Amino acid sequence: MSPTVSAGFILIYALASFGALLVLLTPSLESLALRINASVPVDEAPGVLGTVLAIGLVLQVLALPVIGRLSDRTRSRFGRRRPWIVLGLTGLLAGALVMALVPNMIGLTIGYAVVSVSGSSCVAALLAVMSDRVPVRQRGLVSAFLGLGTVGSLVVGSVIVALLPSNSGGMFVVPAIVGAILLALFAALMNDRPSSNDAPFPKVTTAMVISTFWVSPRRHPDFGWAYLSRFLLQLAYAFLTTYQAFYLISHLGTAADDVPGKVLTGTLLLGAATIVSSVLAGRLYDKLARRKVFVITAAFITAGALLLIAGANDLTLFYVGLVLGGIGYGGYTAVALALATDVLPNPDDAANDLAIFNTATTLPQALAPGILAVAAQSYSVLYVVAAAVAVVGGFVIFRVRAVR
Repeated sequence: MSPTVSAGFILIYALASFGALLVLLTPSLESLALRINASVPVDEAPGVLGTVLAIGLVLQVLALPVIGRLSDRTRSRFGRRRPWIVLGLTGLLAGALVMALVPNMIGLTIGYAVVSVSGSSCVAALLAVMSDRVPVRQRGLVSAFLGLGTVGSLVVGSVIVALLPSNSGGMFVVPAIVGAILLALFAALMNDRPSSNDAPFPKVTTAMVISTFWVSPRRHPDFGWAYLSRFLLQLAYAFLTTYQAFYLISHLGTAADDVPGKVLTGTLLLGAATIVSSVLAGRLYDKLARRKVFVITAAFITAGALLLIAGANDLTLFYVGLVLGGIGYGGYTAVALALATDVLPNPDDAANDLAIFNTATTLPQALAPGILAVAAQSYSVLYVVAAAVAVVGGFVIFRVRAVR
């Protein structure tokens, strides 16, 4: 049985996760949209944003399992996870500088691609720490705090963008500096067992390459159903957050100059609701040792939030929808990573398998732009479809047999 982790470890672990996500999510939430909206015609901006995000997110989907596999197989006196965190934070800084200093579409695309791959390096290593260090009896609590890192990154990213001069390079660089500092702190303080004396690096085979990107749902059905549930719920949530800026401009008629402030207000409301919901759900999760009830409840709350936003005709209803969405998302994130570690096919490949599982978070963000196009640029249709997706994602979790 793994020893109990301390409150100090949980704090710096959550801060490191927050730091990585701050650099990854701030561009996709707001800063890229603002830079693109100022550079191309308004009717072309959503398509350009979708292209930039899709390239970066596809790279994340590809990089996460590869880096996870490499992390599991790393032989280093510095440990298995630390080298990839340090490499990743260096790349995050470099990518942010490119986006800040090369403001055309090529610069934004290249910079976001570098940030995506570098962030994947950090995320893959950080995900594995849950399996490496955290005992089962604490995974609900730790998962909840890591979930707070997600919403915290959205809130702090919005604050940074709102406080900086309009459309400045600082909205890319400042989050990167903050994130790099927090990641460096965790890398310095974490207890990452040196692995120089481990078994030799295994021979690379075709089966190993395939398994880097694939866990057979036939052989591991619980992992497959948990993955599908997460994918669908994250797809619904991607609609709730990714297009806030364009929703405000196109659907509610908000002036572009007012968007940062409105997004900040909405993100603060969503963040506060997520924090309260996540902490409460995480504590109940460890006490009750039940997973499915949290997932299905979160799915229905999220669906209700999306339906409310679909019919919103003013900011008040939009904000109420975000609060409900935060409650639903907080309840889900409190158990998401803990549930994933419960259904891992092979604990020795924790980083790789958790990285594959985390593609259920990044893939929906890459697919969201295409689904928006199918919805004929109608945000009302988009959010109704997203609500249905959330409900299906909730029911899918009942197919997982290994957890209650």
